[in-house]
Amino acid sequence: MRRRTRSLPINDTFSIWTSFTDLMSNAFMIITLLLLLVIARNSKSINDSRISTGDEEKPTIIELPAEKYEFKSGSAVLPQNLKKDINQNGIILKEIENNIKQIENSNKKVDVIEVIGHTDGEEVGSLNCSDRNGGNLDTKLEEVATHNKDVSILCPGSNADLGLMRALAVVKELQNVQRQRKSGLFKRLKFRAYSAAQLLLPDDQGFAPPDRRDNPKRRRIEIRFAQLGQYKTPGNNR
Repeated sequence: MRRRTRSLPINDTFSIWTSFTDLMSNAFMIITLLLLLVIARNSKSINDSRISTGDEEKPTIIELPAEKYEFKSGSAVLPQNLKKDINQNGIILKEIENNIKQIENSNKKVDVIEVIGHTDGEEVGSLNCSDRNGGNLDTKLEEVATHNKDVSILCPGSNADLGLMRALAVVKELQNVQRQRKSGLFKRLKFRAYSAAQLLLPDDQGFAPPDRRDNPKRRRIEIRFAQLGQYKTPGNNR
């Protein structure tokens, strides 16, 4: 006896195929929607991480301690080993350039190198410089800063003066290196010299207590990396 095969009518076949394609289309739309939600959530988390300050990597501060780079008492003339380590292929120069590259690889920019001079609490007001007592930064600082005169002509009237003198000496040496460069990241940088005097402890521990003793831990140079901001006067919307 011959077995008969049952075939679906054409209309039924078309109906099943239509239902299948509708199902696949709906599944594709759901998957697409889920993918868009995942992308949107990841994008938001990336944007949030860019403005967050809690988990961001802290900027590097290069510290030049007195026990390694020792200035003579009351002087801002660079120690020879400090001068050597700043110049071409010196360890300080390499550290500066490596930090600039790391910062700019994280989509940030370095415009300025800030050099900050710290001192201990020893009094310098009675120091004799060039046959005179007291400081002469008010009259001589500009001459040194514009490269016309050497830092050795400066005489500090206070620890604040001495910190600025030493920072300026480091800045001048960095500028000498910059003038020798033909191109590169270091070539476009600006430099600023500041004084922290004896007020701040190492590692941003806050203000130092009064201490007039010779204290190498508080005598140091810090090199920081910054970006130029836009000047704005409060209340002026322009």
